[in-house]
This record gives sequence, C-alpha cells and structure tokens, in this order.
Amino acid sequence: MSQTLKNHKRFFVPRKFFKFSRESQSATEFIVLASFMLLVILAFVAVTSSKLLDAKEEANKKIAEDIAAIAYKEIETAKLVKDGYTRNFLLPAAVNGVPYSINITDNVELSVSYLGYEYLKFLPSNVTGKIFKGSNKITKNNGVINLNS
Repeated sequence: MSQTLKNHKRFFVPRKFFKFSRESQSATEFIVLASFMLLVILAFVAVTSSKLLDAKEEANKKIAEDIAAIAYKEIETAKLVKDGYTRNFLLPAAVNGVPYSINITDNVELSVSYLGYEYLKFLPSNVTGKIFKGSNKITKNNGVINLNS
C-alpha cells in the first residue's frame, strides 16, 4: 500500500463504534438543516420589520414637516404681499386621528410636535401672534404679520 493510504487508515474509525443508524443520521441532518433555515427566516423577518419601522418613523417626521409647511407658506405669502392683507386658513385638528401641537415661540420659530417628533422652522422677522389648530386669521399691517391678533 502506498504511504497515503496507510496514513488514511490510521484515522479510520470502524462503524461499530458509532451507535447511529442511517435513519438517525438523516434525522440529525434534517434537524440541523431545519434549524439553519429557521435562523435565516428569523433574520429576514428582523431586517424587514426594522425597515418597516424606519419607514413609519420617516412618515411621521414628514407629517410634522408638512403641517409646519402649511403654516409657514401662509406666513411667507403674507410677507410678500402689500399691507392690508387678510386671510383665513385652516390647520387640521388631528392628522390620521392623532393629535399634534403647533406653537410660535418668541415670534421667532414655528414648532410642530407629532408622535414624539418635533419640527422647527424659523420665521421671518416681524411675525407676531399665536397659531392654533383649526381656523387661523393672518393679517399684514405696517409691515408686521399678525396671526390671530
């Protein structure tokens, strides 16, 4: 016999030392394969649910931004027109059945909070008043933009 076969025989363990039958080997292989497939499926579900959660969070941030954009657009319009401008506009009471808050802080920034996300937008100078959900009245007199005042 060649040297390679002699070395190979040294590592050969006769089948009589194993208590496994061919059926139990198949069952063991099936369990290992099934466990691996379960791990792959769980990883797929985890990644998919993470992506869905991220998409939902982005949608909530976008909603807060959109609400602020409605009010800011009205303020920008009043800024561009002549004195004597008056307009009534509506802000929704809730979005998708979920309440939000909208405020003007120190006549400098417009803030919208929706589902834990806050969006801030800095206002142009000469803006005074408060903004509410529902009906709002915006006017411009002597270069000053007044909200609900």
